[in-house]
Amino acid sequence: MHIDALQAAFDARDLDGLLELMDDGVVWRGVPADEDIPICHDRREVRGTMEHYVARGGDAHPVILDDRGDSVLVEVRANLDVPRGALYQVFTFRGAKVVLIQTIGTATPRSRPWFS
Repeated sequence: MHIDALQAAFDARDLDGLLELMDDGVVWRGVPADEDIPICHDRREVRGTMEHYVARGGDAHPVILDDRGDSVLVEVRANLDVPRGALYQVFTFRGAKVVLIQTIGTATPRSRPWFS
């Protein structure tokens, strides 16, 4: 169910559709930059971050890799400079809404478990 909803939004390349899947209080924790960890605290901030990325010419082709329980693992496949390797995100749902997006910049699903 969660995979189908995310996949439909990704395939449609529909930011509004993707944001509709998110809880108003969604938290998005990014990859640490220097000593700061970028974080969005609600859907409005997530929208602003994504719109800013697109406005700078950013593009992404997310690929769903796996799901377990209420979490879905996505490989981002974005056109940004990621010196530490690929970017992954874990979307955590509560009911039908995403409540947490955790970006992982150094782990891969094959190198260490991502679910306990």
